[in-house]
Amino acid sequence: MIARWRRAGANAEGGYVAAELALGVGLLVFPVAMLVLTLPTWSERQSAARAIAREAARTVAAEGECDTDAARRVSSTMAANVGLRGGTIDVALDCPAGRRLLRGGTVTASVTVTMPAVDIPGIAEVGAWSWTAHHTEPVDQYRSF
Repeated sequence: MIARWRRAGANAEGGYVAAELALGVGLLVFPVAMLVLTLPTWSERQSAARAIAREAARTVAAEGECDTDAARRVSSTMAANVGLRGGTIDVALDCPAGRRLLRGGTVTASVTVTMPAVDIPGIAEVGAWSWTAHHTEPVDQYRSF
């Protein structure tokens, strides 16, 4: 004898698969996707801040004078080359402003970059914090003034 299975109330079960799928995508997949899209931006801006700090310190050490304007020119050029907007970086030098640098001394450049909490490429950046990179460059000991 063959037993036939009959689903009880087959028409009564409407199912919630569509609603569960929408909630799953909205609550789990979408936030993780936004984080994955933002992670490269953090790494890119950290790397750019390190490079800008290095070049700003080298420029000032090579000039032999603590020139904040020269450091800002170098940093704005480099920031424009990597696609950072004007308000996302700030440069500070640790040396006596407008004075000649001593032989064997050091120049420290600090570059602060704004990091977006969430960056949806081409649409918007939401929230932000700052990250600072430092670079110390020695002034040439055998430099003649």
